Amino acid sequence: MRCLTPLVALALLSGLGCSEETAPSIGGQWGGPEATLMLSTAGGTVEFLCGSGTIDPGWGIAPGGPWNATGQYFTGGGPIPAEGRPPHPAAYSGMIRGDVLTFSVSVPDLSTTLGPYTVTRGAPGASEICL
Repeated sequence: MRCLTPLVALALLSGLGCSEETAPSIGGQWGGPEATLMLSTAGGTVEFLCGSGTIDPGWGIAPGGPWNATGQYFTGGGPIPAEGRPPHPAAYSGMIRGDVLTFSVSVPDLSTTLGPYTVTRGAPGASEICL
């Protein structure tokens, strides 16, 4: 029985690390009147009323709710050129509070910031398409 005492103590101590605060999960579909966001650990996609974007793998959300990601932004509207729309490097940043995520998109090479957009977990996304 004496051999079990150190093993039990080790098991109890190893469980202490599990009680630390962890960041909330925001994977899945998020929707709002001006944007639709789909996220997974492999990255994501964003649809705006007049544009779209991609989110690179490795995005993160910190305890307390700040969310940051990198990716690309594509302008929308009008006919799509035969060679497609050129990608623009983008930085996504926002804050999650419960089931609501508010985020903006910085597009440095266009000298613009889009948003803020507010989306809700599981809600339908933007239904209009920019022509």
